[in-house]
Amino acid sequence: MNSEVIELRKSGKFYNCFGDDAIIIHHLMKYKIVPSKGGAGFPESAFNKVIKTLEDNKISYKVYEKDNILIEKDYQKLNSYKKVLSNARKELSFEQRINDIEKKIKTLSNKKINQLLDVIEDAIS
Repeated sequence: MNSEVIELRKSGKFYNCFGDDAIIIHHLMKYKIVPSKGGAGFPESAFNKVIKTLEDNKISYKVYEKDNILIEKDYQKLNSYKKVLSNARKELSFEQRINDIEKKIKTLSNKKINQLLDVIEDAIS
């Protein structure tokens, strides 16, 4: 896998990507990352929207069906893969922190949740 090219793999009526590519697709398209698969996917009906977004962001990509390259776009020096990946990782880190906090909040008593909400409301007002 080339570290600066999004690799989309066609599988039936879906496209999948993995690793850093999935993090970028999640960031740009808000498609869910499935931790057990280490990737993200989307239906073929969303393909043109995804490709347009990659092109708008000047991210190089390759589209595969099995081992055959169907489409590829290389932005060479203009490729923004690394920059977008950096932003995507930061966003994912925030999302994970928020999810961890939500899980902890669900274990608190109503009294503790009320106290926490008071603190949060004070902090953001």
